[in-house]
Amino acid sequence: MRSLISRFVMCFLATILLCVFPCMVFAAGTVTGPVIKRVQVDGRVQRVTLTYTFTADGEAAMASATLDPATYGITGWYLYKIKTTPGTPGATNGAWDFDATDAASFVQTRNLVDNRSSTASQEIIFNSGYPMILSVWTLSIGDNAVNNAVETIELTFTLN
Repeated sequence: MRSLISRFVMCFLATILLCVFPCMVFAAGTVTGPVIKRVQVDGRVQRVTLTYTFTADGEAAMASATLDPATYGITGWYLYKIKTTPGTPGATNGAWDFDATDAASFVQTRNLVDNRSSTASQEIIFNSGYPMILSVWTLSIGDNAVNNAVETIELTFTLN
């Protein structure tokens, strides 16, 4: 009986604390996608493009996404091209960055997708030293200060 009363008192106190100090939930924007496009040559998939849309919340925070290559059959493939396309509104002009970080915390995009435009699409094509996707990557946008900013990122992977 004593245990039941102490449980009741603890639940009552917890309820009062929750009413006095309500929990706050912070959103960090959203990521939708990927939209998948496969290019075939001679009946064999040679390129896969994954398109993600990042939308900041009302305080300019962006969520990150994970890319598991096994899900799309691209483990061991090479990142060939990255295209960034601003939405309305775009992220901070000339300041926002896109990073793809692997499981070992290595930035696979090598800071090549930094200081992007908020008004024009831009592409990076890897002419040599193509990053190979061997593990789950974390995709993120940084240095944005625009509330509700929208950015679309296309990642194109090639088999060889």
